[in-house]
Amino acid sequence: MHVYCVSRARRHLCVSEQHQNGVIRRVKCCCDWRLHSTLLDFRTQKSVPLARPVTRRHTAITRIIHLKMVVPQGVSTTRTPEQVAALQERTNLALLDIVRDNFNTQYASKAPSLARFRDAVDANGGTFNDDSLLADFRSYVSLSTYDAYKPFVDKFNARPCKEEDVKDLLSPGLPDFLAVSSATSGATPKVLLKYNHNARLNRPPLRILDPKNPDPLAALICTQYREVREIEDTSGQVVQRIPLCIVTGGVLRRSLGWYIDDERRLSSPVAGYAVPWAATTIGHLPSFLIIHALFFLAHRDLDHFAVPFATLFLDLIRHMDAQWPLLVACVRDGTVPDLQGIDHIRAYLQKWFFSDPERAAELLDIGPPSSREGWFTRVWPSASMLSTVCSGQFATILPKVRSIVGPNVSLRSSGYRASEATIGLPHDPAKLDEFVLKSDSVIEFLDVSRDETHQELSQPWDVHVGRQYEPVVTTRDGLWRYRLGDVVSIVGFDAESGAPIFKYSGRRSFAIRLADAQITDAQLLAAIQALNDADRQEDSDVISVQEFTTVIDDRDVPPTVGFLVELAEPLGSNAHQARQRLFEALVTTNAEHGQMRCPTIRIVEAGTFAKYRERKGEFANVVAGQIKVPLVLVQPEVQTWFLERVVREL
Repeated sequence: MHVYCVSRARRHLCVSEQHQNGVIRRVKCCCDWRLHSTLLDFRTQKSVPLARPVTRRHTAITRIIHLKMVVPQGVSTTRTPEQVAALQERTNLALLDIVRDNFNTQYASKAPSLARFRDAVDANGGTFNDDSLLADFRSYVSLSTYDAYKPFVDKFNARPCKEEDVKDLLSPGLPDFLAVSSATSGATPKVLLKYNHNARLNRPPLRILDPKNPDPLAALICTQYREVREIEDTSGQVVQRIPLCIVTGGVLRRSLGWYIDDERRLSSPVAGYAVPWAATTIGHLPSFLIIHALFFLAHRDLDHFAVPFATLFLDLIRHMDAQWPLLVACVRDGTVPDLQGIDHIRAYLQKWFFSDPERAAELLDIGPPSSREGWFTRVWPSASMLSTVCSGQFATILPKVRSIVGPNVSLRSSGYRASEATIGLPHDPAKLDEFVLKSDSVIEFLDVSRDETHQELSQPWDVHVGRQYEPVVTTRDGLWRYRLGDVVSIVGFDAESGAPIFKYSGRRSFAIRLADAQITDAQLLAAIQALNDADRQEDSDVISVQEFTTVIDDRDVPPTVGFLVELAEPLGSNAHQARQRLFEALVTTNAEHGQMRCPTIRIVEAGTFAKYRERKGEFANVVAGQIKVPLVLVQPEVQTWFLERVVREL
């Protein structure tokens, strides 16, 4: 039973763990208040009796993992004038704050793309007039991509790196960490400057973990940094050391104030966290997953699990399955195994890992993940929630994830976030692919059917249901009308705030382009999902796809789309029907696809996608958990790597 509390005007989801005859016995709560006077059933909206008042046991955790979520007030296809006015006011105030904060930075003062904007602001007397500043921004600030910022970011590569060259670069002061992207759409990761605005403005720091939480959070957050940039003053003294890491790791470091590791920090536990700090610093992905699995298995009472991507959760389970005898023996003996990339921290890990023969015997009796149904809740009886990104390309593996965690563990989306900015948060806990616009940045929308210019941008109050847009962000970290390259579809508006509600549709640049058809990654995903859904609903025994990517298959004339798939289950007896069914699914997404040749399907060996993520992480020097496999492979060497692992063609 899912319930939410109404002891305040703002409603939040709670999870009932035990109930009998309609009476709640125990509740896991994400709310900020300590006592519930009333609970409502989420589905029926009716009051649910309490056996006794429920004391808060679990505080809101993190913006990264976002276990705290507002229960939806409904979706509307229209907005009231009052909602539009309030949305305009919030957006305009945020934009004014960002523009004034960043107007005198090195980038804003020197970037050629902002020259007309600077001239207009000067002509109108500076940044003091709200109306003219907003009008000048919307009239003269053009769209930007990473190439515009790279020359400024590259100043951090200078040796020595002088403070005067990098201070006030994109935003006031110095960044507290440099965020490296996943390089999903390119061979080279982007580096983004991240500033601690709360500290600069004397605001309270963002709390990530609750040290008083009796049930530690089981999360996969890698804090390893690739390197440290030392910033020197004019005398040559180091004034700041800045780590280069992924966004989630940097935000966790910021929340704790642990930017640079030393012996004291590496030997420390993290209050409210299921693994010691040293475990989060492992960069080698297999070792990172095995060590986290080890500490997770040692904790019987874990209830909340948080993983950046659903694929990483499957990788974690795969390593548990493969290393089960080793993991159980380590729990029994209290030893940390000798793994690649952990020699320098093994002693720190060992300090917090203890022998538990009783737990080892329990795990041995349960067996590895592949041994039985209901395995997850047998290992962790208190497990109630898994928070992860499970929309877009990750949607195809949801059935596999659900089969592992079982029906009593809630799956929750962690939101729609890019390395550059947060775009939206979950709107409805039951809809893992829908998000409501909510961001510290200013988000505008570029209609994908219009010219790619700033004059064609729509504001949040101007978007239309049913249309597709590319989000364009202006951030506190100094990005000006920055194109994310994603595509979202507007599905409605929040009934309370009027903010747009949308689904992630794919990447604008990823598509299979044939002579008689252009197939977007969103259409490729929709076709695979339709194939999987039909296989489950009709029990047609054809094919169940766990992960996939595509190439242009030009082995015959005319070329067509070639699917490279990894199976979730063995091929069915009607697998010979898969190509035709996939063709029909593609035609359903766009009738023009009916002119193309029937797509091809090649099956790769089990574990191929996981191996690619490990390989890409090592090749691009991107840390654990950051890698995504694009739905369209464009790099010839990557295509060759996947094609070498084909074991069968349908």
